[in-house]
Amino acid sequence: MRLSRIEVSKLFGVFDHVIPLNLTDRITIIHGPNGYGKTAVLLMVQSVLGNRFARLRRVPFEKLILSLEDGRELSVTKEFPSKAEAEREEQSATLVFRLKMPGRDSEEFKLPFSPLREGLRIPLELIERHIEDLERVGHDTWLHVQTGRKLQLEDIIELYGEFLPIGPQQKRKIPAWLTQLPNEFDVRLIEAQRLLSFADTPKPRRAESFRFEPAVSSYSKELAAKIQEVQAQYGTFSQQLDSSFPMRAIQFKPAVSIDAAEVTRNLQELEGNRQRIIAAGLLAPQAQAAAIFGPQQTQTVEEPIKGILALLAQDIEKKLSVFDEITAKVELFKELVNKRFSYKQLDVRGETGFRFQTSTGLQLLPTDLSSGEQHELVLLYELLFKTKPNALILIDEPELSLHVAWQVQFLKDLARVIKLSSFDVLLATHSPQIIDTRWDLTVELKGPDA
Repeated sequence: MRLSRIEVSKLFGVFDHVIPLNLTDRITIIHGPNGYGKTAVLLMVQSVLGNRFARLRRVPFEKLILSLEDGRELSVTKEFPSKAEAEREEQSATLVFRLKMPGRDSEEFKLPFSPLREGLRIPLELIERHIEDLERVGHDTWLHVQTGRKLQLEDIIELYGEFLPIGPQQKRKIPAWLTQLPNEFDVRLIEAQRLLSFADTPKPRRAESFRFEPAVSSYSKELAAKIQEVQAQYGTFSQQLDSSFPMRAIQFKPAVSIDAAEVTRNLQELEGNRQRIIAAGLLAPQAQAAAIFGPQQTQTVEEPIKGILALLAQDIEKKLSVFDEITAKVELFKELVNKRFSYKQLDVRGETGFRFQTSTGLQLLPTDLSSGEQHELVLLYELLFKTKPNALILIDEPELSLHVAWQVQFLKDLARVIKLSSFDVLLATHSPQIIDTRWDLTVELKGPDA
């Protein structure tokens, strides 16, 4: 499912914004002066579609409307008790969710806000014990393992209160049409602060034992693990095919006569593909590559042998196919990084993740890079390796710490990544260099007097 339009009324009590999303180019850029709500809009979209409703309490607004590609319209309205305007408090607000569906009755759900922490008497470690899908990654932050969403205590109470021993006054039953939104919309926010991430360590039980590590280090380890996982799949698949090859070769009976030249071309193309996978750092070079018959040799081979070679080509193609997706991503990752970073080259390996080598042969860790290089590396990694097809990616200030030349190239490279992975982007920027010549993709956030 795709988001097609965003409307927000009285953001910060002042601004009314209408943002139609560009569904053709899959890139929409919002820009405007500081304080007009660019970051707030991104947070609100993530909060609603990602079921992180507690964040909405911290954003002053009256109404948010999200229009979906299939004709549905989801609105969120803040309602306050009947008091004088000056006595309004965000803590006493009620969020009213309404879902309008073509040809069907509307759904409505009211979620009152109250100070959830006040009077809360539950050891935080019980949350993981009662809810298996959650893993604690911060003092009061949990990771929803299946979706990768980070949830705070207020989010957990709202979503899972009925499963926790916290007393009936704090339990809220969220309707299915609302809780299923994260399954329909894979929403990811790439924030302006993106150089730190939670360290990948065993789950701690004391708040002071949580630590952060540079995102470039965390992502390097993560990429190494992804490569190792694909290598393991390749090994398992290869073992299965190799063990059954003799019996399949005996039973192999092609329907038509085999063209020896075509078999040769297939084997040569497959060898080229294998070399491409090796160059990407996903397979180790073999000491002795498999011999490839030339056309003049295969023409003289008897028909049963041609059949075995054809079967061999089919098996090689199946084995190498497990690398198709990650090879394309690693190749583009290396190309874009190496095009930007001066006097250094990115190297990717399953054992080490990514490392760099300078033009003089000096080996560099990702943490040795400049802050601008780290920002670019993290942003490209998240777009290529942490984004699912048809996701909605929200990017705040992609220009952060980037050289002007990199900013000008950003949209062109983003379009290539989108073409490879097929997702939508809504980004907020101050930079005309990021926009470059693509003002057709922009929506300006204006003040009330515009």
